[in-house]
Amino acid sequence: MPRVRQRLVASVAVREWGDPADLGVLLWPGLGATGAYFEPLVGEVPGRAVAVDPPGLGGSGQLDPCTYERLLEIARVIVEECQCRAIVGHSLGAYIAVGVAAAPPAGLEAAVLIDGGFMEAEEMAQLGMPLTEGRPCLVEWLAANMLRFADWENATRELAAMIGGDDTPALKAYVRDVFDEIDGEVRETATPDRAADLLLATFDHEVRALANRLAVPTLLVACGQPAERRTLRESAWREFAAGSSLVELHVADGWGHNPIFQDPETFSTLIAGWLGGHVRDRGP
Repeated sequence: MPRVRQRLVASVAVREWGDPADLGVLLWPGLGATGAYFEPLVGEVPGRAVAVDPPGLGGSGQLDPCTYERLLEIARVIVEECQCRAIVGHSLGAYIAVGVAAAPPAGLEAAVLIDGGFMEAEEMAQLGMPLTEGRPCLVEWLAANMLRFADWENATRELAAMIGGDDTPALKAYVRDVFDEIDGEVRETATPDRAADLLLATFDHEVRALANRLAVPTLLVACGQPAERRTLRESAWREFAAGSSLVELHVADGWGHNPIFQDPETFSTLIAGWLGGHVRDRGP
């Protein structure tokens, strides 16, 4: 694993792996995650890996007010300052990535969207997340669904079982980065109010309409599990993919929401191979 360097860019914490002379790939994680989420991928992407701790998480301060436009502005500044030729976003981070790919800063050549779903707030509500019922209700729901474990060993083992992957060193490191020991149990570091702000900011627009404005080749990795939620999610991802000829859709029927830990070797090969065909790996 290359040595990691950390710094602040646009007031958010950025972790960088690889040769500083190489062009970068910006990695934006999902809700509640930090840049540590992408450690299984950093040695595979072409060039330098640049992973973000989103506002309010890890080493990044809170964003107030937290809006989709400000999140995109931060992402674009990082792309430019870190000389990134591609952006990879997972889950909620894929919503950021698609906004950047729809109005890319100079030098951005490609985007990868990992199981973003690209559903609207009303569709998310059908899956049980009350995005349409106001912030207090959403905060209460997030607090009730916060992950809690008896100790660190159980945290890694139970999270691996939830993901469908193995209890690996990378997963252990990630758990240590995004959980904390509070009142005798291991809990997520991300607070419900901060998570609510990120969710409400991201879903405060029609995300599928952005597909029509994509300006760079984009790989959409859609994960088919869990099967009971697939019908609604598949309708959304296929509508998104149909919105632009620049979208290449890869449906992974057997993958759940976190393929980076569920099947790291196959996942890394897919992402690295696609990026290798669409971006340059060294500076001009």
